[in-house]
Amino acid sequence: MKRVLKGNEPTALVNYRGAVPLSLWDEMKNNPHHGGQNTYQDCRNELVNQQGGLCAYCEIDIRDNDPLKCRVEHFHPKSDVDPQHNWALDWQNMLAVCNGGSYQYVDVSGFHLEPMSKNLSCDEHKNTMTQTNKLSAQCEGWIFNPLQLAAFPNLFSLEKNTGRLLPNSVACRVHVPIENNKHPSVEALVQCTIDMLNLNCERLAAGRLLVIRDIEGNKKKQRQAGFDAQQGLGNLAQRYFQTQWKAFFTTIRLCLGQAAEAHLQSINYEG
Repeated sequence: MKRVLKGNEPTALVNYRGAVPLSLWDEMKNNPHHGGQNTYQDCRNELVNQQGGLCAYCEIDIRDNDPLKCRVEHFHPKSDVDPQHNWALDWQNMLAVCNGGSYQYVDVSGFHLEPMSKNLSCDEHKNTMTQTNKLSAQCEGWIFNPLQLAAFPNLFSLEKNTGRLLPNSVACRVHVPIENNKHPSVEALVQCTIDMLNLNCERLAAGRLLVIRDIEGNKKKQRQAGFDAQQGLGNLAQRYFQTQWKAFFTTIRLCLGQAAEAHLQSINYEG
């Protein structure tokens, strides 16, 4: 999971919310009036664009904006609608996410598994956890909202032999306290986020392994080209972190280590 930096909301959403302030999300999608039917598409398009074409949770590539492969997720329940706050139409409550392995298709990893419960991830797995009372529906403080993550330091680490994400114990220990953290530590919050979103399911771990192998192959090519380790990693950081983020951004960041951190800081990375 990487930080999501939120931009301006679509004008269509502003107008629709002004016209129907207590509308539910599904009502908006089916409403032929006030631009309701177009508002959902505008929201999804803008979310995908602002997130650099990556799922807000697992970071697979969703930039083709296929409705079977990506959708709008509400971090706080979209059913929470009242005159004081309509979470369904709150732009800050919306994220673009993948389908969480719930459809049979080959994703960016090139690795396909049947949509079984153990291989669901992201909002699909999050919904399962809330329905089975393993996660509060109002999950603020129980798992990280990508909008809540800082650009630095990276709170995740990586098992390169398995493709599994882990908390970065050192970064978590020195991190400033997280507002509304329901756990005893930042590390526990990161671990719960990984677990509740099932970010280490076999499907995603296999996708990360492909990225890791690609990077290791490119490191070898850098050595063969005569670059020392520091120069080679710096070259790869510039190649991998260009204007459009590549899938599994955090995996790439962790594989390139300090070279990635230095390059991201040099380009004023914010999310």
